[in-house]
This record gives sequence, structure tokens and C-alpha cells, in this order.
Amino acid sequence: MKELVIALVAAVFGLAGTVVGAALSARAAKKGALLSAQATLQQVRDQAAVDQAHWLRQQRLQAYEGFLAAWDECLRLIDSVGLPGDAGASDGNPLKEAAGRMTERARRIDILGPAEVAQAAEELADSIRRDVKLATKLKELTMSTVPEATERMTTETAPAMAAAREAMQEASRQMQELVAQAKESGRPLHEDPRAAEMLEIAERAQELTNAAIARAHQDGDGFSAFLDQATAIVEELKHNQEARAGIRERFTRAARHTLASATPPAP
Repeated sequence: MKELVIALVAAVFGLAGTVVGAALSARAAKKGALLSAQATLQQVRDQAAVDQAHWLRQQRLQAYEGFLAAWDECLRLIDSVGLPGDAGASDGNPLKEAAGRMTERARRIDILGPAEVAQAAEELADSIRRDVKLATKLKELTMSTVPEATERMTTETAPAMAAAREAMQEASRQMQELVAQAKESGRPLHEDPRAAEMLEIAERAQELTNAAIARAHQDGDGFSAFLDQATAIVEELKHNQEARAGIRERFTRAARHTLASATPPAP
């Protein structure tokens, strides 16, 4: 009987050991599988991060290149016409259209980032838009002033000046004749019956001359005011274009730094 109890107890302990061993083995296997899964998941995440960084870098590279292409197109148009815009274009303003494309590409950079590059791109686009605005203002000022002023000087002022000059020359000629005849006759000039008429002719000639001179001064003042306004616009254009050099350098430096980074910063 005693041997049976001992055998039974031994069997129970043996079974318990087997169960515990199996449980420990299962737990170890589960832990190993979990660690393996975590390692695999981390690898997937790391690869996804690398792929995302590569994709972002490619997208940024394309956006930067597209933006600079639009920028170069704007500069080419500015250099080709001397001033922004093309007054002779019948299908719109080529520079305005190119500036619009530049603005659209600056918005894409704003999405892709980083902020430093996006800000410089927007400032460059804004600078070109300001060129278009100033050039349009200069063109409108010129078209509203120069043709009308030229027409007035051609059809009014110049003929008035010519008429005044002819009237003065004729009055001078008649006066010289009158003086010569008075000397020949020995009669005082003021006693000549034509003296009063000659004074009237001279006064009319002087009036024509004064009116022509006043008209010329008025034209000159108007054109001087136009030149002052046009000069101010051109100076603003020059200042705007000179400021772009620093902005372009800042954009290029920030873009190169971003593209050279192993993991580009998030926008």
C-alpha cells in the first residue's frame, strides 16, 4: 500500500512537471514569436520611413526644379523686353502668365516644405508679381500720357509756335519797311498814318507768341510730371530686382540643405 501511494505521488509530480515545462516552453515560444513580430514590424516601419523620406525628397526636388524653371522663364521674359511685360502681345501678358505659374509652384513648395524654402519661394514669386504690377502701372501711365501729349504738341503747340513766329517775322518786316520809308520822307515815324496799324499788328503777334509760349510751358510741365512718375516707378522696379538676388541665394541655400539631408525634415 505504501509503495502504491509513493508511486501515485511520483506520477502526480511527474505530470505536474510536464505541464509546467510545457507551459514554460509555450510562454517562451510566445515571447520569441512576439519579439520576432516586433522586430519585423520595426523593420517595416524603418523601411517605410526610409521610403517616405525618399519619396518626400523626390517630390521636393521636382517642386524646386519646377519652381526654378518658372523663375528662369520670368527672368528671360524680363531680359528680352527690357521691362516686365510685353506691350505688343495680342494674346495677353507672357510675364504675367509665367508669374502665375511661378506662384502655383510656390504653393506646392509650401505644402512640401520645409518652411524656410517655402518662405523664400513665396518671396521670389511675390517679387515677380510686384514687377508685373509696376510694369503694368508704368505702361498705363505711358499710354495715358505720351500719345495724348504727343498729339497735342504735334497738332496744337507746334503749329501755334510756327504761326507766332511767322506773325512776329511779318510784323518785324513791315515795321522795317515803315521805318525805311519814314527816313526817306523825313517825316517822324509817329506821324505816319500806318503807325497805329503797325502797332496793332505787333501787339497781335506778341499775343500769339505769348499764347504759344504758355502752351509750350504747359506741355513741358505735364511731360515733366510724367517723367517724375515714370522715374519713380523705374527706380522701384530696379530696387525690387536688386533685392531678389539675396532672396534667390537664400532659397538656393535652403533647398540644397534640405535635399542633402539624409532624412529631410517634415514640412
